[in-house]
Amino acid sequence: MYRPSTWAVIAFLSSTACGRTKASSCGLSNEDLAAIRNNQQSLIRALLAGDWNGAAAVHTEDAVRMPSGAGDERGRAAIQASLAQMERPSAITLKSSEIEGCGDLAYAWATFSITWPSKGAERPTAFTGRDMVIFRKQADGKWLASRVIFNSDGSSM
Repeated sequence: MYRPSTWAVIAFLSSTACGRTKASSCGLSNEDLAAIRNNQQSLIRALLAGDWNGAAAVHTEDAVRMPSGAGDERGRAAIQASLAQMERPSAITLKSSEIEGCGDLAYAWATFSITWPSKGAERPTAFTGRDMVIFRKQADGKWLASRVIFNSDGSSM
């Protein structure tokens, strides 16, 4: 059985640590950060308008959304069909916590709250949660959501 020498292990750990340092200093340009934030705001505007096509358009063709408590939605068409099942929200707040990336790949995570108008209830229905989105930069410079996972934090407003 092969057992690596102590020096081999140290060399490997040193090389991966150096690699991580290099990768983490890559960063995103101000234009890239603005484009990602624009994608997030485009989604919010589309959802508030009930524009399910526009809401789906901020995703890549092969995007995967992974909503809490439901199966994966694979592809832009499936995402649009799923969005069309929901009622149009009356308010959405997104608080971006972090956007990081390098090259044509980035991630963003945020907290959010969504409110739907009440249908016979005393108060509007609302919930809060968190999301994580992996973005891919397109040839035209737009950043589109490629993988999306979100969940409720169990709080209601």
